[in-house]
Amino acid sequence: MSENFPYNKLNREAGEKKLAEENFKRITLSFYKYVIIKNTSALRNELFLIWDKLDVLGRIYLAEEGINAQISVPEHHFSDFKTHINSITYFKNIPFKIA
Repeated sequence: MSENFPYNKLNREAGEKKLAEENFKRITLSFYKYVIIKNTSALRNELFLIWDKLDVLGRIYLAEEGINAQISVPEHHFSDFKTHINSITYFKNIPFKIA
């Protein structure tokens, strides 16, 4: 990963403060899918850039074997999030478990 590429700098305390200051609801969900991912770096960068704009928070584990995520998405961005994840061939129609 390039040193110029953005990465998550939000620690637990900063994350909790951010959540406390929000005035909207979030949808908490988890999902996983076993699939062979050819270029995890490129996919990671795409997910980071798009999901950061959608204000997605949580843990996303991406590996050559697939994805495992426990995340929180603002309600007002959930439709855009679903559209984006379904646009990725690897994850099309991935089932979510909503908490």
